[in-house]
Amino acid sequence: MGADADDEKNKDGCCKMFWKFMFSHIGLCAMVVLYCVAGGFIFEHLEKANEEEVCFESRNEYIPMQDKTLENLKKVILENNLNTDAMMIQMTSILQTFRNNSLAIGYDGRNCDCYGAPNCPVYEWSWPGALMFSVTVITTIGYGHIAPKTFWGRLVCIAYSVLGIPLMLLCLANIGDILADIFRFIYAKICCCGCCKRKSKNKVVQIKPNSQEPDSAWNDRAKIIPNAQAPINTEFHKVPSKSQDDSTKPKIMPLDIKTLNKAELANRNQAIRNQPMILDDDSDDEDDDIDEKKVTVPLTVTMVVIAGYIFGGAVLFGLWEGWDNLQSAYFCFVTLSTIGFGDVVPGTDFDNPQASAQLILGAIYVLFGMAILSMCFALMQDEIIAKCTWVGQKLGIMDKSENDL
Repeated sequence: MGADADDEKNKDGCCKMFWKFMFSHIGLCAMVVLYCVAGGFIFEHLEKANEEEVCFESRNEYIPMQDKTLENLKKVILENNLNTDAMMIQMTSILQTFRNNSLAIGYDGRNCDCYGAPNCPVYEWSWPGALMFSVTVITTIGYGHIAPKTFWGRLVCIAYSVLGIPLMLLCLANIGDILADIFRFIYAKICCCGCCKRKSKNKVVQIKPNSQEPDSAWNDRAKIIPNAQAPINTEFHKVPSKSQDDSTKPKIMPLDIKTLNKAELANRNQAIRNQPMILDDDSDDEDDDIDEKKVTVPLTVTMVVIAGYIFGGAVLFGLWEGWDNLQSAYFCFVTLSTIGFGDVVPGTDFDNPQASAQLILGAIYVLFGMAILSMCFALMQDEIIAKCTWVGQKLGIMDKSENDL
């Protein structure tokens, strides 16, 4: 029985350690990454075969329509030997009908027999493409350039979103606070050039005498309170009273003030009051921590960080995709703001052999960008609260004590 109890305790301890790690900073980030990777494999398995089926179905509809269009054109040419105007009108009508039907079918002339082979069509639902789709789902960007078309693909997408979106939001809130603390610490220690200096532990305070207080106040016997008891829980209360045993009572040699004249007593009092007092402030560490927590990053700095990340992504995707600067910056902004129009998406040029790498790079950029954006939002929130509090104190709406609480 004792061994079984120990085994159960060990199991409980392992479970607690496991869940504690899973909901830590590293655990949440690892869960998000693994969730996206697993989603890539799942959606690739569900939609890849359907992509081939759709290609064959659209081609089977396109080829008969193409053959019928050629027969109609031949018939028009043979029936209108010299009447070129009537022939042109009929041919234009036939070609317009062919164009509209081709767009409705959605067949682009690709070879459906050699999917995935060299110099052949590339799967949209490859693992990099499915990974990019998974990232856009849990981040609520939703480009819409690809979407599940099968029954099971759409059903799994719903369940994947229900679990993935809260997980992503939890991770962003967690990692955003951590990055905000790190950035705030770097800003306070480096950018502020030591503005928040540590206080000295030993402080020398000069107690200046009050010029308005006469020296005779120290010698006024009328102000002496007879038979006064020392307050409880103070250092003066520890001094033994007269009722204690003489054997335990410390030997105290009182100073006979009567032997001193008024001049000597005034000089003694003046010397004692002019001596500096050394105070040991034990709350210095707490004060320093509070001062560091009160450091807020200006809005201009956070905006520069966001603009720098967008500019870096614009340069990177401009080199990879051949986009101009405006198009690249437009994509980065639409992505980080989770608008996700889907009109500009990396890795959609399937003739490019680097399309898969571009999709993976885009997924990494989105994940890191969301974390950076969460950090900047946390910093901006602190700065806005600090500014509003300052304005409220200046207008008299808020008291400083309310802010301290």
